[in-house]
Amino acid sequence: MMLVRYTRVLVTLSFLLPSAAAAAHTEPASGYMAAEPFAGKKVRLDGALLEWPGGFSGLKQKVSGTPVEAEVLVGYDDRFMYVGARVKDPQIVRSKAAGSAEDHLRLDLYFPAAEGAGQMHHIDIYPGDPGKLPGLVKVDGRPLASAQAIEAPDAKGFALEAQIPWSAFAEAATVRVGLRAKLSYTDASGVGQVRGVVSTSLANGSKMPPLTLEPETGLIQALLEPKNLSLVPAREAYGDLAGKAELERVALYGNFLSITGPGYRDGKQFYFNELDVPNAEQITLLELRDFNGDGKGEIVLGKRLGSAQVYREVVQVLQIGADGAPLQIFIHETALVTREGRVVNELKLEGKGKEARLRVSQGKSSGFDPATFREPTIGVGIPSALLPWQTIGAQVYGWQGQGLALLEEKPFTPQLKSGAKGSSKSGSKSAAASAVKAPAPPRAPTADEMLDRVYALYRKDRGLGNKKPRFDFVCDVVEDGQNERVLVHDKDIVLFGKGFKSGLSYASISVGVKDPRDILAVTALDLTGDGKAEIVVHAVLEAQASKQLGGAIVQRQALFVYSVLGETLTRVFAAETARTLGKDRISDALRFSPSARGPSISISALSARGWNEKTYPFPEDTSAAGGLEPLLLPWGVATSQYYEFDGKSFVAR
Repeated sequence: MMLVRYTRVLVTLSFLLPSAAAAAHTEPASGYMAAEPFAGKKVRLDGALLEWPGGFSGLKQKVSGTPVEAEVLVGYDDRFMYVGARVKDPQIVRSKAAGSAEDHLRLDLYFPAAEGAGQMHHIDIYPGDPGKLPGLVKVDGRPLASAQAIEAPDAKGFALEAQIPWSAFAEAATVRVGLRAKLSYTDASGVGQVRGVVSTSLANGSKMPPLTLEPETGLIQALLEPKNLSLVPAREAYGDLAGKAELERVALYGNFLSITGPGYRDGKQFYFNELDVPNAEQITLLELRDFNGDGKGEIVLGKRLGSAQVYREVVQVLQIGADGAPLQIFIHETALVTREGRVVNELKLEGKGKEARLRVSQGKSSGFDPATFREPTIGVGIPSALLPWQTIGAQVYGWQGQGLALLEEKPFTPQLKSGAKGSSKSGSKSAAASAVKAPAPPRAPTADEMLDRVYALYRKDRGLGNKKPRFDFVCDVVEDGQNERVLVHDKDIVLFGKGFKSGLSYASISVGVKDPRDILAVTALDLTGDGKAEIVVHAVLEAQASKQLGGAIVQRQALFVYSVLGETLTRVFAAETARTLGKDRISDALRFSPSARGPSISISALSARGWNEKTYPFPEDTSAAGGLEPLLLPWGVATSQYYEFDGKSFVAR
């Protein structure tokens, strides 16, 4: 069983308070209508609009006939929607019937749906005829007694103020995000005689402009307008991420992922981050699904990393953490495409809650030869796409403990055609000969495997008190076939087990990081081919750049591999795999594989973001720097490097 650990997503993060006041006193940018938040304000329904701020929108689109001057603003609080209008129409045309060909304001309101089509509602607001008829509100053609409308005439026309309860719309109980709306005014010269109709938009239904509540208004002002991004997301999904009644909206704008909703951070904040892809076209999937049965959805992303001709695809699952930020709890490669060949797995999401499953299965492939296949893995701890010559037909993941774990593997018989590339007898033999029997994947320890006395000895030696380990699993690392327990405490890797040192003591080694939180992931893989697992650590090393580079923090991502030699935990390999400065980044790809000459680690230059050969500010390392094998640059002297285990460490060849 594979134990999948929490890892914070390495993306740009912003929690921002939207500036509702700033939005209210200026004309809203074209393309959306910002609703005014009235929570905490006392609204007196008298038609005078004295409590209303500026920022009214003009009804500038002529629908038919002779235009009339009018401006409108929508407000809201937890219980009500409010509509305010000023109309230059000195004659109010009304009858008791309140027909469609009389003076009235119409709010067309669209609610999106988590699944299927959304729902439209039409709210008609009629001014009263002073001294004769009161104001009236109809919802979908029927008078609504719980709503109110008050007019205040003057010499040039009238002001109109209306209050409509959210409860008039069944959808509003769960959906108050992603709304769309337009406001229109019908001007009649007499009952049944329409003189003209004006509106904020000529669109209808889901094509109408957004009606944004406070969090979405803040998102537009903080992200979409400064970045000149479309108000229409490339992808969106609705679901309960916060465990409250209201749904959240997860939307993709360009290469930014956003979260908004009245239940998210109490409707006072929003979230966005910049994903590690250049544009929205490289996000192939966005879906929300509850994997653990807590009623809160997880975010499922499909991402294509690379160019149109050469790329990898991964499926990534994010869970909302206690601070509202998404945490990565799962990632798996699903496609590998180069100019030499392609492997594209099938991905299926099945069930809900504790019965939810993520299934990666054999799909379509062509071109690659199992005898010569040398493509590197996409990253440390990321399961590779299933290859057509493997005997695994599908991997099924479901919730286990604190994340998604491998629950089942389906067998598969490779169908190799005679004479096809990569299917010759010699190729099959080479592929079979390269297979290495690996220990079972790491999993959580059982009570019998805790070895509490040995663990207590380590805790006493280090003076740990009540501190808990950040990582804790068992795997067959050394000695006989029994599992050893592996923990990470602060910066220490600790190892002990019944078959190690007679179950009486432990071995430990410190990882060379500045802060324990810089250890991002820990797992166990057999990299030396002896049937025993090595401990693989993915970490970040931080250093301050020179004054010439602005003194910013340089992040070096590193891979560390530890093995037990004799009875000592020893570092047998370390390499820099990525470097980040601000928004610029260089990434390498890794692959652990057997070969004819023995197990090997291969590193290849993968991608550069922001930097190129002329702008890269660091000298190219051609030998180990700071104890790490050098980062490979796409334009460097060497763009790939292989390392083989010589019995003591992995050395370059």
